[in-house]
Amino acid sequence: MRFHFDKPGLTVAALGVSVISITGSAAAGPAGGDDKAASPAASGAPAAAEASAGEKPVEYGVGLRLRNVRAPKGLLQLFVERAPGGISSVGFGVDLTRRRGNSELQLGFEYEHLQPAEGVWIQSNTDVATPNPTTTGDEADYIVAPKHNLGGESLSWFTIEFTFLNHAEINKSFAIRYGGGAGIGIVRGSLGRYNIICAPGATNDAPEPGCVPMAFGGTGMPSPDGGDAVVPYNLPPVFPVVNAIVGLQIRPMPKAEINIEGGIRTFPFFGISGGYFF
Repeated sequence: MRFHFDKPGLTVAALGVSVISITGSAAAGPAGGDDKAASPAASGAPAAAEASAGEKPVEYGVGLRLRNVRAPKGLLQLFVERAPGGISSVGFGVDLTRRRGNSELQLGFEYEHLQPAEGVWIQSNTDVATPNPTTTGDEADYIVAPKHNLGGESLSWFTIEFTFLNHAEINKSFAIRYGGGAGIGIVRGSLGRYNIICAPGATNDAPEPGCVPMAFGGTGMPSPDGGDAVVPYNLPPVFPVVNAIVGLQIRPMPKAEINIEGGIRTFPFFGISGGYFF
């Protein structure tokens, strides 16, 4: 405060008021801002609460999945010359999930059949047509259904995979779900076939009945490699699993989720899964 002494009466009054004001302030204690500075606990509590509110807790959950694995005929014929049909199977599995915010790390277990359609399969870069009466064309495979296979076995696998998933929230009840991962598939059972020398007249586009075994009503001749017996394919015991997933997550309540999803799991798939977090 700056004092002016040109009016003595006012000067004395001003000094008196100033002394009373200073004395009263000292007696009352520090001002509101100084009180906060003097109390570290009080100033630290809001900051700690704010940091705690911004950090999402870790949750653990368990879920079930139901998926239809499909490989259409057109897709298979990108890798073989001819396929009699596609692959379609329903698999089921269990998920163990660690969730934090919108991110999930998932350990999944699944079992499903992978049985190709019964019929004539022709490998890529081969021609089953008979070029002339004295020679034969390339051999074809006649894959059999489980009921015609040795021991009635079918082809299946049990998979174990890790998948990382993220979620782009639409609102508190819906989110876009996407991610990927990898794992291994343990092959079970067997896949049987006849090795066939196709009869004259059979072609890659029209292999029936010339490439069909006589046991199934065709005119194909058994190959010396297998004769009239069903020969199992020499399949690897373990096969890689590669995941790429996209879908919609529905959250009916904070601890529960329902997922409608599709993508690639070595084979194309679509399905539904659900989980609950503790």
